[in-house]
Amino acid sequence: MDFTARRVVTGHDADGRAVIVSDTEPPNTIRANGFGVATWLWLDGPARTLVDGGDEPDGPVRLEPPPGGCSVRIIRFPGVAEGGGDWIRVDGDEPDRPGMHATDTLDFMAVIDGRIELGLDDGEHELGPGDVVIQCGNRHRWRVASEGPCTYIVCMLRPDPDAPPPGEPQVTATSIEGHGPRRLVAATDADGRSYALTDGTPPAALDAGDTRLVELWQTGGALGAPDQGGDPEGGWELEPRGAGICFRTVRLPAGNDPGEAGWHTTATIDVDIVLSGRLELSLPATPPVVLGPGEAVVQRGTHHKWRPVGDEPVEWIALMLAVGS
Repeated sequence: MDFTARRVVTGHDADGRAVIVSDTEPPNTIRANGFGVATWLWLDGPARTLVDGGDEPDGPVRLEPPPGGCSVRIIRFPGVAEGGGDWIRVDGDEPDRPGMHATDTLDFMAVIDGRIELGLDDGEHELGPGDVVIQCGNRHRWRVASEGPCTYIVCMLRPDPDAPPPGEPQVTATSIEGHGPRRLVAATDADGRSYALTDGTPPAALDAGDTRLVELWQTGGALGAPDQGGDPEGGWELEPRGAGICFRTVRLPAGNDPGEAGWHTTATIDVDIVLSGRLELSLPATPPVVLGPGEAVVQRGTHHKWRPVGDEPVEWIALMLAVGS
C-alpha cells in the first residue's frame, strides 16, 4: 500500500454541533527516499479539555513528548529490497549495538503492513500486520524484516511526575490462545535487561461471534510511570478505567450495522486507526466518511457511530485519553 497519512479530525462548531473539522494530511508530513512520518496527535502535557493538543510544533522532530504529553505517529521505513533492513539508528543509541535505546515513555505500537523486528536484550522478535507491542520504558531497537516497506503506528506517552497513584491498578499482562491480535509486552528485569514479558493473545473483553473488543492496555489513571498499567479486571467498560488511558482493538464483521444503538459519546480524546477493512464514521448531521487501512480519526468528544463498509470485516486500533483528570 502507498504511504497514507490521512487524518480526519472531529469537533464541534459554534452551535455545539458535531462536525468534521478537517480531513487531510497533517502538516509537516515527511516523505523522503522511501521513509515517511506524520504526526496525528501531539499533546504538550496532560489533556485537560477535549480541544487540547493538535499538530506537532514546527521545528526538529522530537522523539519523546514533554512530561505528561503524548504523540501518535504513523511511520514507514523502506524494506530490505529498497536498501533498508539495518537497525534503525536514533540519537544517543549504543554504538556497539546500533539502534539500542530506551525512552522514558509507555509506548503502544501496531504494524499496519510489512514486517519488522523488535530487538530486546533477550533476542529478536519478528512482527507482522496486526501485531501489537507494548513497551514500558525498556531498552529496544527496530529493523525492517520484509523485502518491501513496513508501516506502523506508534503512540508515546510520557509520564507526568505529578500524577497521583492510579485509582484502578491493573493486573500483570497475560496471554491466552484466543482470537485477538498478537500482543508482545516488553519489560525490564532486575538486572536492567529488556525481555518479552508475554507474547500471545490477550483475553478478549468482548467476544460475541465475529464482533470482538480486546483490551491491549489500561493505565488505571493518569500516567505516572512508564511501566504503569496492564490488563483490567472485571467486565468491559466503554471509557478508560480510572479516568486514565486505554489502548484496544475493535473488530466488526461485514454487514454489522448497529443502527440507533451504535450512537455514543465519551469524554475522551480518541485516535482511531484502521488496520484492515473499511470503516465508516457517522456524525449526527454530517455526511459519513469512510476510512481504509493506515487512515486515522482524531475524535474529540463527538456523538458518533461506526459501521464496516464492504464485504470484509473491519479492525481498528483505538487509543482513548480521558480528559480533565
